Amino acid sequence: MNITLRQLRYFVEIARSRSFSRAAEHLAIAQPALSQNIAALEEDLDVVLFKRHARGVELSPAGRLLFDKAVDLLARTDALKQQVAGRDAQPSGAVRLSVAGSIAGLLVAPLLRAVAESFPGIELAVREGMSSEVRAQVESGQAQLAAMPSPSELQGMQSHVLFEERFMIFGAAVAMRRKPAQMTFDQVAALPLAEPDGAHDLRKIIERAASAVGKRLDVRYELNSPAMLIGVVREGLAFSIMPASACHDAVLSNAIVGRAVTAPTLTRVQAVVWPRDRPLSPAAEAVRDTMVTLVRAMVRDGRLHGTLPGDPAGPSRPKRSSHKKK
Repeated sequence: MNITLRQLRYFVEIARSRSFSRAAEHLAIAQPALSQNIAALEEDLDVVLFKRHARGVELSPAGRLLFDKAVDLLARTDALKQQVAGRDAQPSGAVRLSVAGSIAGLLVAPLLRAVAESFPGIELAVREGMSSEVRAQVESGQAQLAAMPSPSELQGMQSHVLFEERFMIFGAAVAMRRKPAQMTFDQVAALPLAEPDGAHDLRKIIERAASAVGKRLDVRYELNSPAMLIGVVREGLAFSIMPASACHDAVLSNAIVGRAVTAPTLTRVQAVVWPRDRPLSPAAEAVRDTMVTLVRAMVRDGRLHGTLPGDPAGPSRPKRSSHKKK
C-alpha cells in the first residue's frame, strides 16, 4: 500500500466539492491527473470511494469512513509542519468557512481583508447559507469553521461565542410611523409576518416564543433569504422579526424601520464553531482568532448590533441615516 498525503488531499477536495471538475479547478491541476490519483487510491484500498451521478459525485460508505480519517490526518500533518517550522512561522494553507446568512453581509468582507493583511499565506474560502445548511457543512467536514447561531444545539462541536443579538420587528417606514418605540410580543404576533420556514433557527426561536405566550403567528410569506424578507417588508406587504444585523443597510437608508420587542425579549447567540474531534490546522486557528477579534471590534463600534460576552451593556442598535429629505 502506497497512499500519499497528496492523494488524501485530492480525495478530501473532491468530497467537499462533490465534483471532480470543481475539485480540479480548486486544486489547479488537470482533471485526468486528479482522476488517476483517485483511481490509484481506490486500487490501493481496494474500495470504491465515490458514487457518480448526473449532478457530480457523493461519498460511498467506504468513502465516508475514509473522509473523517483523512481530514483528521491532514489537520495533524499541517499542525506538525507548523510546530516543526517554529512558532514564529506564519500559518498558511486553505481554510473553508461557512457563514449563516444573517451576519454574512456584514462580516465576510472585513474578515477577508483582515486575514489577507495578517496572513497572506492563508487561502480563505467562504460559503453563505441558512443556519441548517451551515450546520450540515461543518458537521460533514465541508467547512472547517462555521459562524452561526445557537451553538448549544449542536452535538460534537466546540464553540466560541462571538456576540448576542436581539431580534426586532421591522416594517416599512410608513407602516411603523404610529407604532410605539417598543412593542410587546402580543402586539407583534397580531401583525402579518414574513419569516423563514420552520427549518430556520430564527423561525424556531419566534415560534417557541409564540407558543410560550399562547399565540399563533400570522406568517403570510415564508422566505429563506434576508434580501427577500427585506424586500417584502420594504414594500409594505408584511412585517418581519429579524436581528438588526440581517438588515443593516436597509435600516441605514431608512427603507425599513425597527422597533424593540419586549415581553419576552428575543435574543440568540452567534458563535464560531468547529468539530470537537477534528483538530484545527494552524491556518484555521488563525482565521478563528481573527474572527473573534474582528467581531469584538465591530460590536464595539456599532457595525454589528449586539452584546459581547461579559458585557453588561445592552445590545447596540443600528444607527439611522442622517440624510434628510429636502
